[in-house]
Amino acid sequence: MKGILLDSSHDLVVSVKRDEGGKIVSGLVLDDITYQRCELIIMAQKGEFKEYPTLGFGIESYLKLPATRKQEFINALQTELKSDGFSSAKVIVNSNDLSDFEVEV
Repeated sequence: MKGILLDSSHDLVVSVKRDEGGKIVSGLVLDDITYQRCELIIMAQKGEFKEYPTLGFGIESYLKLPATRKQEFINALQTELKSDGFSSAKVIVNSNDLSDFEVEV
């Protein structure tokens, strides 16, 4: 999916291009946002996407819960990603520490 890129601080990536008259003809950088979208869904709490209030995994909440089991975490994250079209999303937890995980989309 193509969209507006964000940098590592989640600010817009801007690359201003001007015509011969000095007028700005483009500025926002467009590119593949698949991984960016996935990251934002993982970070966002439900309700943060105003157009889609039920979207959002809320990773902080999961990491704060002491009793979250690995399989519950994986299932919940896969379900959330699939709800936004990542139908083949695969979540891999690398250890017993839930913050050490990978998502293959």
